[in-house]
Amino acid sequence: MGLLIGSDEGDIKFVGRRGTFIARIGVAVTIRRSSYDSFLNLYREFFEDFKEDLNLKTPRWIFSSSDVRGFLIGRDNDPTEYFLRMKEFVEKVVVPGGVITNFIFASFGVKKISMPDGSQVGVMNFIKKKLGSYFSYIPAWVVLSRLGRSHPVVYIDNFNPSPRTLAWEKLCRDSRKLVVIPNGDKVNPLISTADLVLRYIKESMLLSKWRLDVPSLLKNLPSIGFAPDLLKVYHVGSRSLSKIVPVSTENDVLPQSWYPLPMIYVIREGLLPKNEQRLIEKSPAFEYILRHASEVGGSIKFLSLQSGAGGDVDELRRNGGILVSLGPYGHGIGEYLIALGFPVTHLTISELISKYGG
Repeated sequence: MGLLIGSDEGDIKFVGRRGTFIARIGVAVTIRRSSYDSFLNLYREFFEDFKEDLNLKTPRWIFSSSDVRGFLIGRDNDPTEYFLRMKEFVEKVVVPGGVITNFIFASFGVKKISMPDGSQVGVMNFIKKKLGSYFSYIPAWVVLSRLGRSHPVVYIDNFNPSPRTLAWEKLCRDSRKLVVIPNGDKVNPLISTADLVLRYIKESMLLSKWRLDVPSLLKNLPSIGFAPDLLKVYHVGSRSLSKIVPVSTENDVLPQSWYPLPMIYVIREGLLPKNEQRLIEKSPAFEYILRHASEVGGSIKFLSLQSGAGGDVDELRRNGGILVSLGPYGHGIGEYLIALGFPVTHLTISELISKYGG
């Protein structure tokens, strides 16, 4: 039985008389490989209809929870349409697509967490800062650790360079294929589904004031569209600390080592002294780069030609990639790298816009 897993994470905060309680939460969606094409058709049909209903002018058909909330919740901050659409997504895509929703939450009944260098950190500091840097793979680990001999293909939303954990080692050892995807919730349908479902559950919990515990969630989640036979809830608690607390002191898990190829390198024009990358990522043009990444199954990175750590020259020479230029400076760099013999393809942003119907 070939399985596919998509994993993403977030946090949830409850404010009460005793202060603020924070827990890390995540979702791993699982689906049989044989059911994936059917699910994908349902997913794409839903969002093509969604785009038409809202008159959205974008080439993308894979969306994150932030995208969907931004489209549906206006200045009046009324979430009604958001909840209706997300319930429809669960009932028309997740359930009939045979997707199992595995909701995971992590909280610990201790005050201090022992770290590999011998120090101790407060539990809230561990949850917010330490665990938060790599929790996106913990939902996938929770599911995989219960699969027995099955070796799934695992897709994880991007996370920060982080220390090694036993949970990560098990994922590397027992996955048939392990992929970490930058902008995963915008280019990969399974990670997108995990992200969409996670945010929907979180918003529903806060609105309805459900307790964050297994019985409460199993009781209440069917009321917002989830099928009981396709729903699992897991608590990652103190007994799991040995698996999810770092066993190394260095950030020796580098997610870029698991990025899918081809790498799509975006070339900045250098017109702004700072914040140019953020401007590009917020631009309509970037929508076409995201669409291309979803079509070719690749990753997106902003090109750096500096030497040494952080530079892309060695990677370009070894694995090639796709260069995307946004203006005359980038066009010149793209053609120059081809002339130098690097095994790359150069596309202008105009070519991508034409390719995907702009």
